[in-house]
Amino acid sequence: MNFRSMLSCALPLLLAACGDPQVGSEYPGEALLTVEGTIVNELDVAPAGPVDAVLVWNTVHGSSDVESFPARAAVTGSFPASFTLSIHEPPQEIALNDFSKEGLVDTRVGIATIEAALDEASAGEGTSLGVDEDHVIVYVESEMAEDGFWSKFFGGQLSPGFHVMDVFRREGEVDAELQAAFDACDAAATTEAEHKACYGYDAKIKIRPSAGGSSTMLTVRMAPSEDLTSPDWH
Repeated sequence: MNFRSMLSCALPLLLAACGDPQVGSEYPGEALLTVEGTIVNELDVAPAGPVDAVLVWNTVHGSSDVESFPARAAVTGSFPASFTLSIHEPPQEIALNDFSKEGLVDTRVGIATIEAALDEASAGEGTSLGVDEDHVIVYVESEMAEDGFWSKFFGGQLSPGFHVMDVFRREGEVDAELQAAFDACDAAATTEAEHKACYGYDAKIKIRPSAGGSSTMLTVRMAPSEDLTSPDWH
């Protein structure tokens, strides 16, 4: 089964709004990941209202149904607007990619794009005002297999928890590198499980850990949809 044949849906994660949390019954607890960035407006017409930063989880379950259930966090300042996303809980179980039914026994992983939208209903499925074209947020549920699908997908093992990841397009040297890695892996595979794990090299884009980790500054670019390149990994 070719990994590229899988289709996607997007699912929510609760995000905390910008600002200092207040101690009390509504206190969400210590953030598991906090990231900062800017929203750059390259639209010819100004948005109809305040713009929010939205995190959209992308999951593949081998279904043709595509759904979006994003959640937002407040954007502060004026363009280029600064924003802060504070994540206080792991993704919901349904938002995690689980390929065990396809014979890929490994940890479950969540992958999310960072988008700009007027509200939750207008984010995801290519309907948002903008997207960070160069980063995704990744959540690893448990220890990652050393030579499994996800280690191949991310270029090595990731520890459990949240990660800020860089995105590289499959073209030129990147495409040649991934194709060579897939060919070598596939040639050496002796079992069906090993063969399927090789599809970690066959994704649409290359995703690797950001050198700055959680300190990496994100940039969400608002532009006409035809001018945006969303990190379409599935």
